[in-house]
Amino acid sequence: MTEMTATIHLPPRLAEQLHAYIREGWCPNLDALVVEALRRYIETHRGELQERFLLQDVEWGLRGHD
Repeated sequence: MTEMTATIHLPPRLAEQLHAYIREGWCPNLDALVVEALRRYIETHRGELQERFLLQDVEWGLRGHD
């Protein structure tokens, strides 16, 4: 799979919190911080996400919605 580029819009308060983490040296830049946050989210929600996608596939199979 290739690398993906995304544009995100953050609420001002969240953006400031992220910039504070970067200024304090917790992460080198915004890209690294967002990648780490997404990685952790996926790791902690893997079962939930798999179940949701499975249910959507079953629903599609039963109803045939595209």
